[in-house]
Order: sequence, then C-alpha cells, then structure tokens
Amino acid sequence: MIGPFSKKWSAFAQLRKQTHNSVIEQIAKGQKMTKTKRYDLPSYTEGWFQIGWSQQLPVGAIKKVEQFGKTYVLFRGEDGQVGLVDDVCPHLGSRFSAGGCVKKNAVRCPYHHWSFDRTGQCTDIPYAKKIPPKAKVAAHAVVERYGMIFMYRNKAGASPTYDLPQISDFDPNHYGQPHTYEFRIRIHGQDIMENSVDSPHFAAVHGHNMPENRFQHDGRSLRITQMTSLKRFGTTLKGRLEFHMIEPGFHYCHFPEMPMTPALVFSSIVPVDGEFTNHRLTLWTKKTRVPFLSGLAGLFVRWQMMKTYHEDMEIWESKEYLTQPILCDGDGAIMKLRRWYSQFYDDASPSSVQAPLQAS
Repeated sequence: MIGPFSKKWSAFAQLRKQTHNSVIEQIAKGQKMTKTKRYDLPSYTEGWFQIGWSQQLPVGAIKKVEQFGKTYVLFRGEDGQVGLVDDVCPHLGSRFSAGGCVKKNAVRCPYHHWSFDRTGQCTDIPYAKKIPPKAKVAAHAVVERYGMIFMYRNKAGASPTYDLPQISDFDPNHYGQPHTYEFRIRIHGQDIMENSVDSPHFAAVHGHNMPENRFQHDGRSLRITQMTSLKRFGTTLKGRLEFHMIEPGFHYCHFPEMPMTPALVFSSIVPVDGEFTNHRLTLWTKKTRVPFLSGLAGLFVRWQMMKTYHEDMEIWESKEYLTQPILCDGDGAIMKLRRWYSQFYDDASPSSVQAPLQAS
C-alpha cells in the first residue's frame, strides 16, 4: 500500500527525472546554456573584516577560515596572540587546518611537522639541519577588538595602510555579555548595507512607521541617523537609531533611546566567495542598576532583531540587483550609499553572485 508521503516522493522523483532529461535534451540539441550574473558588481572590497570571535579561539586552537574565495588558518599561540596564514603548507601542499596544531607560537603542518610563525616564516623542520630561505607562507594582518578578530585584506596582499577605526563611544565594561549570531547568505555585501538606508522597507516589511533619515559621510566613514517608531505589545515605542558605517565589511547600529536600557549591534559582512556572504551579528545591551531590566531589554532586542533579520533574509536571497533602479523622492539615500560603498571595491575580484543556468 502506497501512503501519501510515498506518492509525493514518487511525484517529486518523476519531476526531477523529467527536469534532468530536459536539460540533457537541450544540450544534445546544441542549445546554449548561459550563466547570467545576479550582481553586476565586483565581489570583494578592501579593508578590515571580522573572521571570528575571540572567545571561540582559545590558546592553542586553530580554525579554518573560508573568505574571499580562499582558505586561511587562524591560530592562537601560547602567548595569547593570534595569527592568520594561508591554509596551504609551501612544502608539499597539505592543509594546516586538516590535522595541524599549534606549537608554542607557530602553526604546525600535520604532514611533515613544518612550523610557521605569525609572520609566515618557517621556524622549525624536525628532520632538517637548515631551513630553506624560501620556506614561508603568506601571512595576513589581524587585530582583536571588542571581542572580535579582524583581518585586513586588499587585492595586492599588502600590509594595512591604516588601522581599524576605533569606536569612541563604546566601552565593553558598561555592557553585559554579548550575544552572537552567524549566517551564511546568498547575497552581496552592498545589499546588506543598502538595506539600512532603505527607509520605506521598514514600514512595508517590518511594520515600523516610516522613518526619517539623516545621511552624513566623511571620506571612509558614513553615519545615518534614523528617527522611527513601532507598535509592540499594545504600545508605541519611539526611538533613534544610529547606523555607523565604518568599513564596507563592518558597521554598528546604536539604539541610544531603547526602553529600559540602550543597546548596540555590531554587523560584520564578509564575502565567502563570489556567491555567498558571511554575516555576523554581535548584540550588546548596556548594564543598569537593576540587572533584571538589562536582561529583559536584551531579550526584547534579540527577539526584535531576529524577527527583522529573517524578514529581510527571505527577500535578500531572491531579489535582483538593478544598477539603475527607478526611485522616488521617498526612497532614502540608496544611491548615496552606493557611491560611498564603491570607493572600497577591488577591481581585480571575479564577477559576483551567479544566477542559476538558463536556456537561451
């Protein structure tokens, strides 16, 4: 006896077979299959990018990092300092992340136990009398700040030309333990940034009242102040949101007028390859004299943040990018954001986010 589930599975299998055969037939007939770009934008930008959280990398640990179409290995030496090198041993090409370990302040290859320090220099070969001068692996600048680990990346692989900007109005000692979230999304990083200045979507998608935005930028930095309100639990909550765009891969949103206690969210956007982006969120709520209020405020912000995020995500993963959208006078500072973001693009990066195959 065939049940409802079996019937559905059988129908799905048949549809899959028909689809597969259709593609084979099109190829056999010589029809051209084209791969169109979803984003007519470079995939990568230059700057500082979050690659993890400090608490997730204890002393002696290594971590595989997949970003910018490459694989790196992140490690923490016995002295507590972090290092980041390419995840390929220059000896015979084995991966440090596939069974390697930390010895003193260097990462050791699992294959022949060659060790490399944070500068990429080989420091030990157990069976060699002399270390070859060319025994080096590409090393990358890293810095720890606000409980996060950042790497610097540019197309030439050169050293940083500037330090990761400080957040002058943030002191972690005034905030409780942060909550962290990580998502891998099929979207370009610019679209995530653009979402912050898209005023009408806050009303249409999230049920907020139409916010008013003030747009300020000075070279590399960008600041958007948003006056908004929303109805929750039978009352209207009014407040000011401040979006601080520090880097193309890092910005934060400050809620200075949150009910009960202020909150702050760090948002880190890092391309994985030409298709996917890692989006990391770190939520901080300010301490109060009444810990219960801090906890309650944090719970509300986490719920609201995840609700909003998943509403956006559903649209992000299916939307198309239009280089010349038709805008009206209420659409906010979308084109201003695009012009600001464009200064960071890496012209040498591959084409971004590919759409599914289509017959033509």
